[in-house]
Amino acid sequence: MVAKHCPICNRTSNVIRFYGEFCEKCAGEMLGEKIPVVIEIERCKKCGRIRTKEGMKEEDGKSLNLAAESKLKNYRIKLIEYSKDKALFDIVLDEGRQGRLSIEKEIGLEYKNITCESCYKRIGGYHEAVFQLRGDPERIERFVEKVGRYMEARGEFIARVDKVEGGLNVFISSKKSANAFISERDIAATASYTLMGLKSGKRIYKNTYAIRL
Repeated sequence: MVAKHCPICNRTSNVIRFYGEFCEKCAGEMLGEKIPVVIEIERCKKCGRIRTKEGMKEEDGKSLNLAAESKLKNYRIKLIEYSKDKALFDIVLDEGRQGRLSIEKEIGLEYKNITCESCYKRIGGYHEAVFQLRGDPERIERFVEKVGRYMEARGEFIARVDKVEGGLNVFISSKKSANAFISERDIAATASYTLMGLKSGKRIYKNTYAIRL
């Protein structure tokens, strides 16, 4: 079989795999020119998390890869290493009949400061549920600590805590998470619902749970 010669670098198919009429290296360089040299990463100036295709995440290698995937949608990528302003990726350019063609490319990282939805809500004291805690002060204090840890683990938060006669009112950012906390622990609670308004024609309620400890 007659060896091919790359018209760019003159390498032959005896020493390097070819991709069409070009050697693998030159083909990769040509196709890789379409890849941006810089991508923008949105990072919350309050909590430091970055926006990914799966939502806001703590910044690490996995989340940075997810963020880059949303910017390089036409490619399958894998983060190799990164620093504060650049990252090295393995980028699959094509996986057709001629085989897998990939390159390693360094891409600059530019960070855009934003305020994520969670932090925006936290700043504004947003809440969807209230725990009305009454009873023993020490048990109430321990209960609030557990609620705080639970909400933080789910990306939610306690918006505020009001001291009232006989206990505390604890305002929770998410009624879904508030309900899950009660259900998972089989807590006896009396629920009531207050209409807050309409959103896209749907009634929005605030949930209140009366809990005696």
